[in-house]
Amino acid sequence: MHICFLSNCYGEDRSAALIARELKKFRPRIKITGAPLVSCGREYIKRGIPLLTRGKVPPSGGFPTRSLKGFLLDLSIAHVPLKYFLTLRKMQADIDYAVVVGDVPLLILGYLALRKAILFLAPAKSDYQRPHYRIEEFFMRRISGKVLTHDEFTAKNLRKKGISALFLGNPMMDELVPRGINLGEPPIVGILPGSRSEAYKNFIKILKVVERAKEKVTFVCALPQSLEIGKIIHLARKDKWVYENGVLKKNERTVLVVRNGFEDVISKSEIIIGLAGTANEQAVGLGRPVISFTGYGPQTTFRRMKDQARLLGGAVKFVSDFPSGVVSEISFLLSNPEERIKRGKIGSLRMGPPGGARKIANLIVKEFNL
Repeated sequence: MHICFLSNCYGEDRSAALIARELKKFRPRIKITGAPLVSCGREYIKRGIPLLTRGKVPPSGGFPTRSLKGFLLDLSIAHVPLKYFLTLRKMQADIDYAVVVGDVPLLILGYLALRKAILFLAPAKSDYQRPHYRIEEFFMRRISGKVLTHDEFTAKNLRKKGISALFLGNPMMDELVPRGINLGEPPIVGILPGSRSEAYKNFIKILKVVERAKEKVTFVCALPQSLEIGKIIHLARKDKWVYENGVLKKNERTVLVVRNGFEDVISKSEIIIGLAGTANEQAVGLGRPVISFTGYGPQTTFRRMKDQARLLGGAVKFVSDFPSGVVSEISFLLSNPEERIKRGKIGSLRMGPPGGARKIANLIVKEFNL
């Protein structure tokens, strides 16, 4: 028995790998593999799931339809989906079932390559934010046995349209256990710059907010593994920031830069300045209000950040007046704990509690008669 998990990129890889690991606990003798489309599969490797493919992040950052430039840049790696398809097609006879974690194009690609029973986890869209198009609903109805959604609201709406949809929780909320890192004196304001290449410029933009902050707070950046600290130091120096022993300094301001401390940052911060995707959702899911604004690159466009604010129902506050509006929002939240609690509750409700990966793995056992 061989079950293959297909996923789009970092956030989807993590959710897929968590489900795969839980499934392995239920059925240790079955073969489970991962097939990331546009990443090197680090999340699978970290959890002991062998890979069938190794992808590459496209120049658009994974958002080719958001701009003509992004679409044209991605033409340079147009062969990647074909290579992915051919790799899966070669393994068709060996794979018994597939779990797709991502978007509808990946669902279609996986089905055409494998022609197997598919369970589809669709975290990319929500009716709170951007409902699925009719053509997407058509393919979900025809291809997948079950559709697992980002939230119960979306599942309910899809069921009304004849799609076998349900919400069992978000695997992205699993495994968010702090490591016990000392981040400094409260109040702590966490910084999530994102994990893609645009995050370098976005981190420098966030530093402009730090410089203007009115309160005495501890700023802490959760630096993803995908970003190089050397490049951040180089860019920050241009704005006269100095890096020393894990801390960026400029005048009276400091930013502690923490590697492998994401869980601690989102758990211990009163507020998050976030220009991330999945990481922002995880932060609000833990009850932390997030402040966002337009950054550089396809993941932090005005449209995308506004979409995320709609998705998370006020747990993320998008601020258009940069940097003064962001500074004012930080001051407002620091001086109004009741507002922080209110927004935190909204985020927790939208994202759901931890345990989603195990529930989904249990469903896979039943759905595929394992």
